[in-house]
Amino acid sequence: MSDDRMPVQPPLRLRELRAIEDSEGRCRLVYDLERTMVFEIPEDLSEKAGEALRGGRPDQEMSRWLLEEGLLTDRSRISWKEGASSVLPQITDVSLDLSGACNMGCVYCFENDIGSRTGSMSERTAMESLDFVFRKTEGSPRIVLHFGSGEPLLRFELLRRIVEEAGRRAEGTGQEISYELTTNASLVTAEMSDYLSRHPFNVRVSCDGPAHLHNRYRPLRNGRDSYAAVERGLGLLLSAMGDRLTVNSVISGGTRLSQVWSWAKAKGIRRYHVIKVGAYEEQDINLRRTELEDFRSDLESICNDLFEDLEQGRTPIDYQPITKVVRRLMIPQPITRFCGVAGSYLGVSSKGGVYPCFRHLGIKDYDLGDVTKGVDDEKRRSFLANEAAEVDSRPVCRECWARYLCGGGCYADSTVYGPDKRKPQVQHCPFWRAEIEQAIRFYKRLLNRSPYFCLQLFGDDPDEVMESLQDSRFLQRVNCS
Repeated sequence: MSDDRMPVQPPLRLRELRAIEDSEGRCRLVYDLERTMVFEIPEDLSEKAGEALRGGRPDQEMSRWLLEEGLLTDRSRISWKEGASSVLPQITDVSLDLSGACNMGCVYCFENDIGSRTGSMSERTAMESLDFVFRKTEGSPRIVLHFGSGEPLLRFELLRRIVEEAGRRAEGTGQEISYELTTNASLVTAEMSDYLSRHPFNVRVSCDGPAHLHNRYRPLRNGRDSYAAVERGLGLLLSAMGDRLTVNSVISGGTRLSQVWSWAKAKGIRRYHVIKVGAYEEQDINLRRTELEDFRSDLESICNDLFEDLEQGRTPIDYQPITKVVRRLMIPQPITRFCGVAGSYLGVSSKGGVYPCFRHLGIKDYDLGDVTKGVDDEKRRSFLANEAAEVDSRPVCRECWARYLCGGGCYADSTVYGPDKRKPQVQHCPFWRAEIEQAIRFYKRLLNRSPYFCLQLFGDDPDEVMESLQDSRFLQRVNCS
């Protein structure tokens, strides 16, 4: 009996791949980690593809297809590892904690766990913080000031003073400046929403969905329900800010994704981001493994809704993380770190201390300096090499097929909740992978229907964008996949 299998041996090798199987266990798609590309497996190969891609020996027909797609190759492995560098990234984004306080008493609030509530920022510290911002962002064409941590609208007048002064300074330096505000919306007034709409603000509202879910986890500081106040403020901002408004919902154990999704659609939210709760590993508010199948099912339903909107000529809700992963696959944009913490981004406490990000404020071991004396860049380098190490150097992450589309998870969650500050919150990982797998399927579905759908997903004008992308890698991958 002849053996028609083709050995995978030097100089040929399989790239680092992930088989994406359907509900029937057949491998329909394969994700190439090295090139962050997605390939559709021919129907007649789908039943045997899974075994071949998981370390088996592909037969001649399978090997021929793998060669044609460059998945079986004699080229050296492509790595996205950044490598050591003595040059720190240019700082472009700085977060300011104006209030040092909050009017909410959220069950999962990390600020209660790290003791960052140190009282409000003085106007003097605010102006010293702006001095720091413009020193550190010198040479950057764009600056983003973030107002968050606690509830910044407790200090709305100081916020206006900062925006006025920052705008004046940016005009003098020729830099473009914009602002990000994260608020619980309970204090929003018509005056505030009007002001935010007239200035270059993007606003994020923290609301955990319908009243019965939101009130469970996000009561007022006095213990009373907060949803009615938040809903009122959210309504004002939705009317004033349009697509410059994003709603963040934290999803905890016992919450169905479908519940918060239905709420977001009913509210007319255009940009919606669902965040996994940060918590100690043993806390019962964590997402549970037993909820994973429901989570997958809800993700599939969400993508079906997005696809239906596109088919009906409507711009879908920008639902993250799904749309973020699709964007990374389009460009492509493999990532080796979760965010720009301690690199392009820093946080400033209400007393002027500087930290890797706003979620580290007040943690003594992560004090990088202050706005008057400056920042210890060696501490920044140490943080980037350890707690925020790139995924190929990070325990757990370096073995994960999803690492270049995930980035390794929030470093502050690992720092605050552990148990190992160099590892991700492992209870989140199955849910991240479920999102990424669903995003891969959704991306390929968009391409199969029309490459224009990938652009319309983000509200882009297809004709304008396609013209600018004639030589881009996005069009190359449309043609080759």
